[in-house]
Amino acid sequence: MGAKPLTVAVDASPLIGLAKIRKLRLLAKLYPVVVIPPAVYADVVARGAGRAGARAVKQAVADGWIRVVTPDDSTRIPPALRGTGEGEVIALVLCQQADVAIVDDRKARNLCNLLGIRHISTGSVLKDAASQGLIRDLAKTLHRLQQKGFGIFDYAKLIEGND
Repeated sequence: MGAKPLTVAVDASPLIGLAKIRKLRLLAKLYPVVVIPPAVYADVVARGAGRAGARAVKQAVADGWIRVVTPDDSTRIPPALRGTGEGEVIALVLCQQADVAIVDDRKARNLCNLLGIRHISTGSVLKDAASQGLIRDLAKTLHRLQQKGFGIFDYAKLIEGND
């Protein structure tokens, strides 16, 4: 019996950022299973209709490579993040419906650290893609993301050793 495929739970910000630079599909190429909770779908697709990422995420869900998954136990949503996509992403990992959270929000990252949850940033997704040859120039791709108004908190760490 083989190992269970890695499942990532993705927050709205990484989805929007990757969609803005036309790199959303990297998630499917890097991770065997990609899930988002209902609050993230609502943020990006319903409330974000007509904005960056809405159409791409809606299509990815329709195509089946992003699945919308409700946390099995809503009491696992951290009280400080109740009613947010970040909270539901963390709950998916706590409920063992995902292995890794992809979040950029500082409060969510801090909570992940506190709860011992594996998490990565949008920038780390791009670094992983570069290391697998899926993007040619990490620094240029990160710069494009910044030009689209996306803050990359771990920029220096990401480009270290990639010159």
